[in-house]
Amino acid sequence: MRALLAVAVCLSLALGGCGGGDDSSATSSTGETTSASAPQGSRQGEDKSAETQNAKGGDRSASKSDSNGSSSKHSDKDSTDSSHPQRTKVPPISSAPIAGSRKPAPGVKTVPGADNSVQEYGVESGEAQRREASIALQAYLNARAEEDWSAACSYLAQRPMQQLERVQQAGATQGPKLDGCPQVMALLREGEAQAEAGAKITEVLSLRGGGDVSGDPSYLIYLAPPGRTLYSMPMYLQGGAWKVGLAKAAELPVN
Repeated sequence: MRALLAVAVCLSLALGGCGGGDDSSATSSTGETTSASAPQGSRQGEDKSAETQNAKGGDRSASKSDSNGSSSKHSDKDSTDSSHPQRTKVPPISSAPIAGSRKPAPGVKTVPGADNSVQEYGVESGEAQRREASIALQAYLNARAEEDWSAACSYLAQRPMQQLERVQQAGATQGPKLDGCPQVMALLREGEAQAEAGAKITEVLSLRGGGDVSGDPSYLIYLAPPGRTLYSMPMYLQGGAWKVGLAKAAELPVN
């Protein structure tokens, strides 16, 4: 029964992330429905309080107190304890993308004649937004690697949270009761090595679109292990903070 519930979670949350296919109603390789019209462009003047909020969120999930109970200082690199490896809170972020550009960002591969809807989605966002979204995604990946499911849930956007609620309700009629988002997320736990690799973003290459919680998402495109695999993660801007749109990032086809 646990295996059946795990499959249900993958289908509801990860879409392309657990080996699922594309959404038949859209061309997006992430399984998210994309808008036919170009989304909003960069918001260079947006209040930078979101970056501070996300950075603090990253501190909460990534940093650990030392044996005396004192918190580590805010920095791009977190201090470590004996149970977890060092966590990066701000991943490497490319400065090459040009805000407002409709062309794929430098380093983002496309395949002629194939589905490049994510790589070419909307327009490139501004540098500040790209950094804020990257910090939020890194904090989420850190929480997953540490199996801190409560923290991971705090970084999820409204849409995946609604999907989790539906999975939880279905689970109540099919087997053991799933008590909230953390227990449902635990069904998606990966092997330790896979989770650790997933938290090591090699480089953030692009943030496409101007997503909003009430509309289409933006797509964060980045490289990560194994090798330099190209991934995308839908991101939503909620209450001035970036939130993760899927339980697991989708691999983009580049061959």
